[in-house]
Parts: sequence; C-alpha cells; structure tokens
Amino acid sequence: MKRFLGITLTLILLKIAGAQTNDPTQVTLFVPYIPNVQFAPLYVAIENGYFAEENIDLEIEYSFNEADGIDRIAVDDLQFGILSGEQVIVARGAGKPLVYVLEWYHDFPVGLVAPASSDIQEPGDLVNKKVGIPGPFGASYMGFRALLGANDVDELQLQVESIGFTAPEAVCTGQVEAAVVYVNNEPLTIQENCFDTTVIYVSDYVDLVSNGLVTNETTIEDNPELVAGMAKAIKRGIEDTIADPEAAFDISVAFIPDLAEADYDTQLQVLKNTVALWLSENLGATDPERWETTQEVMLEIGFINEPLDDLEAAYTLEFLPGE
Repeated sequence: MKRFLGITLTLILLKIAGAQTNDPTQVTLFVPYIPNVQFAPLYVAIENGYFAEENIDLEIEYSFNEADGIDRIAVDDLQFGILSGEQVIVARGAGKPLVYVLEWYHDFPVGLVAPASSDIQEPGDLVNKKVGIPGPFGASYMGFRALLGANDVDELQLQVESIGFTAPEAVCTGQVEAAVVYVNNEPLTIQENCFDTTVIYVSDYVDLVSNGLVTNETTIEDNPELVAGMAKAIKRGIEDTIADPEAAFDISVAFIPDLAEADYDTQLQVLKNTVALWLSENLGATDPERWETTQEVMLEIGFINEPLDDLEAAYTLEFLPGE
C-alpha cells in the first residue's frame, strides 16, 4: 500500500511540474506611443490567440519615452520593444546590445506634406520655402535629411523651423509652407480639417530602416524560442491586418479605451493608410542594404560620430518566420 501511495504521489508531483513548465511566459512589449490603431497587428495577435499559441502571455507597455525602453531592453529589464531602427544603431554605438529581429514597417513612415494648391510637388520645390520639422532629432529629422540628400538639396537652402509635433496646425494656419509628418495620419488630419494636400514620401526616394521588433543579445542567447515565438505571432498579426483592415479595426476598438465612436471612420482610414507601410514581398524581413544607407545618413547628419564595427550584429534574419 505504501509503495502504491509513493508512486501515486510521484505521478502527482510530476504532473504539477509539467503544468508549471507549460505555464505561459510573461512578456512585456514596450511601445513608444499610446494605444492606437497603428498597433492593430498586436491587438489582432492577442485576440486571435497567436501569442498564446507560442505560450506567451503578452502585456503592452505604452510610453512616449523611447529612450527609456531602449535602456531597459539593453540591460534586460525588458526583453522586447517596437523601436526605431536608427535607435538600434545609436544604442549599439553606445555599447547597448540591442538586436532588431523583425521588420514592423517596411516603408519608412515619414514624409513632407504641403497644401495641394502650393507649388511644392517634389523635394526640389522646397528650396527657399519655410519648412516645419519637429526638431533636429529622431526618425522624422533623419528622414527629412535623407530626402534632401537624395535630391541634392542642402538644408541651408530652406527656411527650417522647429515646430514640435504640431504639423497639422502649422500647415493649416500657414505658419509653414510644408512640414515633416508621419504619412499615415497627419496628412489625413489636414485634409479632413483644412484642405487637400500633396505628400512627398521619403520611401519614394531613399530606403531607410524603419521600426521593428527589437530585443537584446541576452534574450537571443538564453531564450531563442521566445524570440521566435514573438516574431511569429506579430507577423501573423500583421498578415491578418493587411488581409482585413476592417476586422482588425473592430478588434482594436476594445484595446483603445479613449477612442470615441465619432472618430471611427477617421481612425479606420489611418489604419488603412498604415497597411501601406507594412506591405512587403518578404514580410518581416529587414534589408541589410537599408542598414548601410541608414548608417551613412546618420553619419552625415551627426546622429553618430563613427560607423559601427559590427553593423551586421544590429539585426538578424534568424527569427524570420517561415511560410
């Protein structure tokens, strides 16, 4: 009888240990913004159980402080974030071991907007014009400078004014003649409230690394299965959002507590505009040539003082999910 009880107890303990082993991994994903339809693939992947299938229990942490996310991922306080590609280069130059593992946007999301009635139709038309930029920092300024460089236009030929993140108001009121914007939402704001616009897309002139899923070398070394699971779930979310933006929007509504019903039509259009940024022949794959181009632009504008010795270590295709 004692032997039977001992075997039974052993089996129970083994079952408990197995259940503990299969408990989902708690993951916090850092996102440098607020809840927004632009993150629909994440909401879709949560709602459709794609993270759960990878044994991941995902929590999204929103913040305007991208630098905080970078620093915490660098020291393994966080393991994942959706971050700007150029910030990975900056971080690695400072000895922070970030690694970009999955492309989020394929097309760089920055451009310039001007009234459709103006004579600004292409980058060369910006010469002698008053152009608003958020400031001489971040992806928007890098895209702006890359666009000028690709068209042999010097910033000194323009009247550049730092306007913060007020481009729609500045363009609508005539404070500036054109402004650097995120192309999926700010031109739409101007069109709905003021007048038709012309949008000059940076991605039409130069290929730069855009936002992506970023982790660190420690997580890749210690838990590659987790990295692969995150990449697979997010890619599936992007695929579903591209295939059916309306369904993705309906799912997103529950994740965006401050979204008013009166704004649904506008935000659905923002999501459809964002879909254009995800489209790629090889969804999720980053292009090594874009990393070279991005680093060259960053050197030219002073974002970094010297090239990385190991630029290839800043990104990997190892975790790109298969078909």
